[in-house]
Amino acid sequence: MLKVIIISFILLGLAFLGLAFRILFVREGRFPQTSIGKNKQMRELGITCVKHDELNCHKNGGGGCGCS
Repeated sequence: MLKVIIISFILLGLAFLGLAFRILFVREGRFPQTSIGKNKQMRELGITCVKHDELNCHKNGGGGCGCS
């Protein structure tokens, strides 16, 4: 039973190291930007955050959904 627990901790540790490899070992490594509002490539494609779209609709006098 103890062998299984030790092996599982070792495998979990290797998995975390594998996931964090770029962040830990690459110079200036960072987590990838997944937020739509701050992702440069998505902004270049014209993809915007729904929350910001909704705020712009309310700001422009629209009623909310379908603020056209």
